[in-house]
Amino acid sequence: MEDTADAAMVKQERRVRASKLSECKVEIKARNHTFYADEPLKAGGADEGPTPREIALGALAACVTVITGKVAKGLNFNVIDQSIEVRGTADPQGAKDADNGITPNFDHVEVKIRLVTDEPEERIEELKRQHFGRCPISALFRSSSCELVEEWNIERP
Repeated sequence: MEDTADAAMVKQERRVRASKLSECKVEIKARNHTFYADEPLKAGGADEGPTPREIALGALAACVTVITGKVAKGLNFNVIDQSIEVRGTADPQGAKDADNGITPNFDHVEVKIRLVTDEPEERIEELKRQHFGRCPISALFRSSSCELVEEWNIERP
């Protein structure tokens, strides 16, 4: 019989594959899903997909949304509606020259979380607290030199 505590400790591996389709366009496959990254026309791309940085921001928005939902479910927390907006700033010179001393990553990211709920304030604070510690993409941004700011806008029905 397998020890369930040991089984829970097994790390999960995630894998994606990328193939260059043109100078800037990349096909990305994850499990049975395919999506594309590209650059805008002014950056030499065909603008046939989000940029890699936009995909990173999208991954953050998706993770915040999913983790908030999972935390809410575990708390039996009533989420009536939720939307996320993520904005990030980065110096484009960082990706152009490795020797210029400018980091290519985001230096500032704002996550605006709009949550419609009828839950009391103390339960909302518990949702926020648990979310903060469980979102792996938020943790990834925080572990870089990026300033990550979350702004929660709570609306009542």
